[in-house]
Amino acid sequence: MLIPTSYLFLIFLSLINVAENQVPLPSYMLATSPEPPFVEIPGIKSSYFALIARDTLYLLATRLQFSLTITHPPDFLFGGYKNGKWDGIIGQLLRKEADLGASLNAITYARYTAIDFSVPVIYDVTGILIPFPDESSKIMAALQPFSIEVWMAFFSATFLICLTLSVEGKINSSRKTFGDHIMWVISIITSQGVLTSLLAVPNYVPIINTLDELATSSIIKPVTIRSTAVDDMMLNTKNGTYKLIGDTFRKYPNETLVANTLVGVNRAVEGGYGFLEPRTSLLSLMENDRKEHKVCRVTLAKETFYPRAFAYLLPKKSPFKDAFDRQILLFQQFGFIIHFQRKIVLQSNRCLLQKKKVRSRAPRFTLDHVSSSFVILFVGYAASFSSFVFENIRNTFDYDW
Repeated sequence: MLIPTSYLFLIFLSLINVAENQVPLPSYMLATSPEPPFVEIPGIKSSYFALIARDTLYLLATRLQFSLTITHPPDFLFGGYKNGKWDGIIGQLLRKEADLGASLNAITYARYTAIDFSVPVIYDVTGILIPFPDESSKIMAALQPFSIEVWMAFFSATFLICLTLSVEGKINSSRKTFGDHIMWVISIITSQGVLTSLLAVPNYVPIINTLDELATSSIIKPVTIRSTAVDDMMLNTKNGTYKLIGDTFRKYPNETLVANTLVGVNRAVEGGYGFLEPRTSLLSLMENDRKEHKVCRVTLAKETFYPRAFAYLLPKKSPFKDAFDRQILLFQQFGFIIHFQRKIVLQSNRCLLQKKKVRSRAPRFTLDHVSSSFVILFVGYAASFSSFVFENIRNTFDYDW
């Protein structure tokens, strides 16, 4: 009988002594979290992030032999410093209403001044969830690749080729008309790969691709969850792109600082908002939304930003701090965290624009880009014309003889 991989890890870890000088730990912990799967919230499914936090926490409970009860903060927030006090999970830990933050929280300096963190469990970057773009129109697709001067040179060359073919046909008594030659040349051109791909392959133009575009856009606003690291970072930055995002948060707090991920996703679906969250969390939100609605309603912008570490929250001088650190480092060393990530996080997502044909804006080729092509065309035309003249001279001499 095959033994599951997780059991093999547990058996292996149980053979390793990492608690030689460890003081006895409490046998019971009250943990708190504002998100599923730790607590049930109607309409919200568990994110990949939360599932990794849950599996790692339950393994810690098994290894350190403590029982676990889960509660939630009254305001269902992660923890931010507002009006001179901490809310969310951090507020509960400071009030000694809980022993542990069950969710993985971003490590920030402000939070570190109030509570302790375990060693980092995982690292992630912040992504931008945006409405899934409509496919761009194909009506003018054939005109998109080139600038006006390139099209002028193209039509001039086409006319010259057709005129030459027509003259050659007259000399050789061909029944083909000038229009026949034009249609032949155009059919050769339109069968080429560039124009074919523009007409046949779906082309999606996202509403924004970078944080700078989001900060300066007049048609889409940033959105994030209240009392998170992103909220804190943007609101306390004094200049640059982050300050522009923070200014929007301050100007439209009821629109842009939301209570949970469900509201954030719905904002993005509406079309006028970009939802800022850890990328791993956004991947799960995007996939869950696709499964529920059977269509891609949201996707991720190309750029990510604000990389940071995520860890468990503990009160200052918690007796679990050292024990948690040793166990988590052990999990990292022997690949257990990677095992959880590979098991939980999908390796592909159908709604990612990186897997489709995407352009932020239609590229346009100028005459400089294609000048060498016209040089080759001119050389070929000159060679063809020289051959044409030579053949007619030779035919004339053959006729005279």
